[in-house]
Amino acid sequence: MLTCFVNLSRNRTVGVRLGAGEGLGHILGSGKGVAEGVATAGAVISLADRYNVSLPVLTAVSRILDNQMTPRTAVLELMNMPQVPEV
Repeated sequence: MLTCFVNLSRNRTVGVRLGAGEGLGHILGSGKGVAEGVATAGAVISLADRYNVSLPVLTAVSRILDNQMTPRTAVLELMNMPQVPEV
């Protein structure tokens, strides 16, 4: 819950700053501590692919971190996904 709601979270801080248009390199170079999610997002996506698990939000986050998608595009794509039952 800390990551989602508290400004002390390094991962949340990175996300907020990315959403505001700052570049990842600048964010990582100016921050204190390590935002673990930046380094692990790609590994989680690899595991999800291996085990055929759909993780649309984390896939979007990984694509943003890899500079393959803007935060705005990610939100639009996620909000326009068809609704499906989840297990």
